[in-house]
Amino acid sequence: MAAKKGQQPLWLPIALFLLLLVLVGVAVVLELGGSNKQSRPPVSQHVTPPPAHHATRQPQPAAPHAPEPVRKTVPPPTPAAPVAEPAAPVPVMPVTPATGIAFILDDAGYDIPALQRLLRLNIPIAVSVIPDAPFARKSALVAHQAGQMVMLHLPMEPESEKYRLRMSPAFLASTMDRTKIRSTFLHDLALVPYVEGVNNHMGSALTQLQQPMQWVMQVCREKGLFFVDSKTSPHSVAARAASEAGIERASRAFFLDHDVEPLPLKQAWEKARTCAKAGRRCIVIGHPHPETVAFLEQNLTDEDRAHIVPLRSMLTPANTPPHLESMVPEGYEEP
Repeated sequence: MAAKKGQQPLWLPIALFLLLLVLVGVAVVLELGGSNKQSRPPVSQHVTPPPAHHATRQPQPAAPHAPEPVRKTVPPPTPAAPVAEPAAPVPVMPVTPATGIAFILDDAGYDIPALQRLLRLNIPIAVSVIPDAPFARKSALVAHQAGQMVMLHLPMEPESEKYRLRMSPAFLASTMDRTKIRSTFLHDLALVPYVEGVNNHMGSALTQLQQPMQWVMQVCREKGLFFVDSKTSPHSVAARAASEAGIERASRAFFLDHDVEPLPLKQAWEKARTCAKAGRRCIVIGHPHPETVAFLEQNLTDEDRAHIVPLRSMLTPANTPPHLESMVPEGYEEP
């Protein structure tokens, strides 16, 4: 139907009303959008979301003005020192034995006054005690208290039938096996305190036998004892057995009082003096005979005293190589 002249068309107010509704809707939408933006907190760009497999932890408030953690400075590792090649072993040279005169007093254990007189000479003396002598223990004690070396004068089987018949249970005999020699030797040692070394008493028969002397040296090595071969036989193998056992060792050079008459005593002592001046090892064995004691009391000179040294300094060291065995030759005289 056509509109009358002078009136507005019917659709115009309808269109205006719809337009107004659209504008109102747009305004409401814009208002709601702005309100939502203001209510959301700003998102920090430095927050890293936790991994999906861990539970979300509530952030802990930081302590106000907390100091920054101090970082320890780790020094750089020290470069390892180059490994040096092992140096070649330096050969150990044995101590050279002393030269001069070393005095051994054999057969101690019978005469304490004679022993005390010799000790008052104030020279180094190795006092060798017979184990079953009546004053064996006291003699060892007197010598030790005087600062002198104590030895065991170990009885061994002689060649002479006369002396063989006098053998006591303290003697080592050629009929003994290894067990018996060892037990007898240890029993003898138990009778004499302070023993540092051994030399043979008699023994002209036993010292010629290799096997028994090896058994003797095994006990010496076990007990830390040296051995001096008294050389009662020119065929003695005792020194060789001691060398093979690797123990300290030496051999007798002279008997001072094989004959106790004044002239033989003087001649024997002159041989010892000559030996010492020649730069040799001169081990002299004497006995507590009254004649020997008196001779030494009357004839020792200052020069003699200068040549007399402790027996220990004259021993060939243990395990000395064979080519150095005679670094200082020993004087020797047949018994």
